Amino acid sequence: MRGRTALAAVLIAGLGACGGPRAPELDYLPPSGAPARERTALVEQQPWLVLGNVLDHLQQHGLPAVEVDEAAGEVVVAYSGDPEPYVDCGWIVTWRKDELDRLPAAISDASFARRWNGRVITVDRALRLDAQMTVRIEPAGEDTVVRTASTYVLTKTATPQAAEQPLHAETISFPTGASAAFSSGTTCQPNGALERLVLDALPDVSLVGS
Repeated sequence: MRGRTALAAVLIAGLGACGGPRAPELDYLPPSGAPARERTALVEQQPWLVLGNVLDHLQQHGLPAVEVDEAAGEVVVAYSGDPEPYVDCGWIVTWRKDELDRLPAAISDASFARRWNGRVITVDRALRLDAQMTVRIEPAGEDTVVRTASTYVLTKTATPQAAEQPLHAETISFPTGASAAFSSGTTCQPNGALERLVLDALPDVSLVGS
């Protein structure tokens, strides 16, 4: 299958060794589509009205403004938390014997069995998203042009259960329209939902493009 990594970048070292318990096998499927691009909309409203609508809508969806420059027509909002609503990292596939399971690789918390120092242990994997989106609102005659661009920062940690320190920690970042990969091979990219929140704040007469 396209883009598969070999058993999730050797998460389970020595899986085929004789004796001892066997950890579930892991495989990885990367995102199937292209990263979401920056979006542009033409709105038949004045800039000050568009700016107010966008601010209200984003705040209602838990995206507080960290910077508002009304004169320049620029709004910057921030998000920190669960990556899954706004990021596509493909799928993690696990199986043991005849039992198959698949979960989004962008899930914030997951646990996996792996072999470590000759025994199988459970490792908790945490994934956190810190994103910042800039909305530019520009006059265009009697209309307004709205543009969006975002930066995504993902931090992944892997910690054995009952341990105080993580076994592994890593951070990647990418802008709208791009992707990045962790050292394990997990590739992440924007799914467009963050930018669509801005478009949802605009009236139906808006003309939208990429």
